[in-house]
Amino acid sequence: MYNLLVSGNDTAWDLPAYEFPRSRFLEYTVESMRDAHGDLSTKVVADLKSYPALFLYEQYEKTALVGYIRDIKERGNSIYIEYEFDQDIDPVPGERIKELASQLQIDEFRGEQYRTHWALKRVDLLGLLSTNGLVSPALANEGAPVGRLEEMKFKVAFSFPGELREYVEQVSNAIKATLPPGSVFYDNDFVAQLARPNLDTLLQTVYLKNSDLIVVFLSKDYETKMWCGIEWRAVRSFINSRSDETVMFFRADDASIPGVFAHDGYVDMARFPAEQSSQFVLERIRLLRKES
Repeated sequence: MYNLLVSGNDTAWDLPAYEFPRSRFLEYTVESMRDAHGDLSTKVVADLKSYPALFLYEQYEKTALVGYIRDIKERGNSIYIEYEFDQDIDPVPGERIKELASQLQIDEFRGEQYRTHWALKRVDLLGLLSTNGLVSPALANEGAPVGRLEEMKFKVAFSFPGELREYVEQVSNAIKATLPPGSVFYDNDFVAQLARPNLDTLLQTVYLKNSDLIVVFLSKDYETKMWCGIEWRAVRSFINSRSDETVMFFRADDASIPGVFAHDGYVDMARFPAEQSSQFVLERIRLLRKES
């Protein structure tokens, strides 16, 4: 999924903000996506901000830019957006975008390239640009959810030490096969986005604000890992606020973990294989959905 932002103003993308007429929002967008994104609710705004954006000039004039929308505000009959461009992606010559128009779902037959508008397209923008040598494969992270990590909303996020990765990956893969794309936070799906300074702040946002359920895989190694410790702060925040239903424990051994007590319930990893454990996680996700 990506945002296609087209302007006939030849200096439009020189500024960090732009205003579209409300009537131009979701033009050249398939009906099901218009229905799902048209109301600009809090959830819709978060979704739109999580999708990458292609900033294009009419008739492919000048270079195109790739980035993300940072803010969306309705102003009467218009929609005001603020955005930033991805500094790791070079501007793309308009001619190259024209060559890829059909793959980008730009409807040249209906003259989409001649009209200022904001469309949504069901295309993996970064993957397509990567395939054509316009974006680093590391940024595309083929097969991973597409979106800006700070803005994505997850049904479940996993916290675990590396020693348990094989088991956790099996659980994660089974759950991803059931839930919609982008519903699961598993670190290896976001390698490029996690390679940054101040990662502790980002992880706190992912676990504390952006995830419905945190699944914690405890073992003797968990307490000693720096990143597990950062994630554990978010888990403790949930527990301290009495949001017990948003945390789920798995145990690989009986190691003592500060903040985990003998009466706390858990799933025994030695007793249940990963496939069955994935069903337990899905059950908790379904229960959370009913409670909300």
